[in-house]
Amino acid sequence: MTQDAVAPTPRPPRPTLVTVAFWLQLATTVLLLVLIGVVVWQAVDWNGAIDRAARLVPEADPAEVDSERLGNIVMSCVIGVPLLLLAALLGSTARGVRRGSNTARIVVFVAGGCQLLLVLGQCCFAGLMLPFLFALGGPAEDWEEEGVPAEFTAEESKFLQTLYGSGPDPAEDVFFAVGGLGAMLVFTLTLAAVVLLALPAVHRWFVPASAAAPRPPVAPPAPAPYLLPPGYMICPDPAAHAVPPPAGQDGPPPPPPGAPTAGS
Repeated sequence: MTQDAVAPTPRPPRPTLVTVAFWLQLATTVLLLVLIGVVVWQAVDWNGAIDRAARLVPEADPAEVDSERLGNIVMSCVIGVPLLLLAALLGSTARGVRRGSNTARIVVFVAGGCQLLLVLGQCCFAGLMLPFLFALGGPAEDWEEEGVPAEFTAEESKFLQTLYGSGPDPAEDVFFAVGGLGAMLVFTLTLAAVVLLALPAVHRWFVPASAAAPRPPVAPPAPAPYLLPPGYMICPDPAAHAVPPPAGQDGPPPPPPGAPTAGS
């Protein structure tokens, strides 16, 4: 007899923490889509500002105008593409997390790690740029006194003065305010989902163990002894039940013809 196959342990009911992480993941995805919409709106608004500046300065250099348009597209892609990828990761794995897919749970961990690396990279970049900002942050007169090359203090073109010198742009202020607040919320929500999915109780639900311990092999049953039916008695003297010899013969019956005799 072979050992029985070990059946997997049935998955227990879904913990409440997994449900909370699922809704946090959905909320983060919706917020990312809103931020992508804000990025697109800001790109369209800034492209309109470039058009207005080009109309006010007909003699503007076309290469300079095209450079501003290209910079607007590149900056929008630099901000919007990572947001779109993150939204795709979190949105596509939300259902898997709710159903107990460990692969979807790992993808959420990867998304949280990418956000952490992005935040740390931005902080490190800002820290490296601070000395240059302080060194070149003074007015043009101070730059000339300190020996800064003339190309850094050259006067801006009329097109750039019109584009950037029109005063504070309310749309730009709204963009930076919404973008900064949204980035903080996205990072906080993702971090909360990662922490919930990393708890030991949640981990045990995503990675259920097999049966507690394998059962020992079952030994084959020993042959059962022959049992007499109830009431049957064994005689202590089997000779008493021997068949008596025929009449006129004192000894045992003669052997059949051809059988060997005792002396042969």
